[in-house]
Amino acid sequence: MSSKVKFSPIMRLGEAEYMTHLNGKELLRLWLDDVIQYFPEIQRGTKVKLDKDKNEIEVPVFSMTNVKKITESMLKGNYFTDLITLNVIKDGTEKVEVKDDSLIIHSGKIAISDGQHRIRALESIKMSNDTMETAFDLESLVFPIKITIYDIPTAQQQFYQFSQGLKISSSRAEYFNSKDWANILVKRLMEKGRALHERVEIVKNTISKRDTKHIVSFATLVNALNMVYVVDNEEELDKLIEYLDEFFKELINFISELQDYDKRLESKEHSLIGENFMFYGYVAISQILSSVPDWREKMPLILQLDFRKDSKLWYGKITKRGENKGYSIIRRAMINRINKEFTDLLFQSNKES
Repeated sequence: MSSKVKFSPIMRLGEAEYMTHLNGKELLRLWLDDVIQYFPEIQRGTKVKLDKDKNEIEVPVFSMTNVKKITESMLKGNYFTDLITLNVIKDGTEKVEVKDDSLIIHSGKIAISDGQHRIRALESIKMSNDTMETAFDLESLVFPIKITIYDIPTAQQQFYQFSQGLKISSSRAEYFNSKDWANILVKRLMEKGRALHERVEIVKNTISKRDTKHIVSFATLVNALNMVYVVDNEEELDKLIEYLDEFFKELINFISELQDYDKRLESKEHSLIGENFMFYGYVAISQILSSVPDWREKMPLILQLDFRKDSKLWYGKITKRGENKGYSIIRRAMINRINKEFTDLLFQSNKES
């Protein structure tokens, strides 16, 4: 943000929360001037799209269908203005002052926390006004505006609350839940230098065929951990984080499909080994091995499992082919079957040694 912004009149709600109002024209001006911006970290994230030159670019995630519905409602006079939430990112660069009945933001980043689709609808109306297709008065829409001053984790938690009533993926919703132990654990495993850095999909629940980086979704890992482990305190959590970091490093190291996109893509035609939902099985195996002193030496037993998608072991009982030729699973059945199969392999290995 290059110049200061003044919101007035302002009402203080709390230590870092304020209320004001803006009409549609004022709100849109702040958006078009990049005063208010879309920050993926505290919103729906980004997705990869091909531009006109076939280059991959990251773009904000939003529903054009929702934008069109809101636009039509506004143009027909059927839209009831509701609360828009903005957040000044608290990262040390912000300089905020409350003076008289005004909130003055001298410097800092102002992000849209809740209201992206409504602002895009205002932008759509402006474009149709500019081409003389419509003549809608944007000033006739007056929005109550909540302004918060939160750091990224707090802003994410706020969006998690918003997301409970939104149609967004469970991966994206869970990513913003910073309270539950499984969410904290997965985020720690995603840190730079950790096993799952840049390998976890945090926007969607599935891994697309064109996704060359991610091997598992955030929601899958969180769900699997909650189904397999019980963590009672921070000490247990810290120990589990360190163990799982080592476990996933070993897993990725010897399963080539988890390292190589082309091999992973090819294997998915017939094998479960590189599938997102196989991580329910891998997490179950990690729990079995957590009590084995020489667990690293037992990891190659994983490759002895029957991963064939058409195997009688899985098909029809645990995996089912969907209408779009993809596979769905019964999560608990997957975990139970993997527990049995891998425990049998472990028992046989110990017997032979």
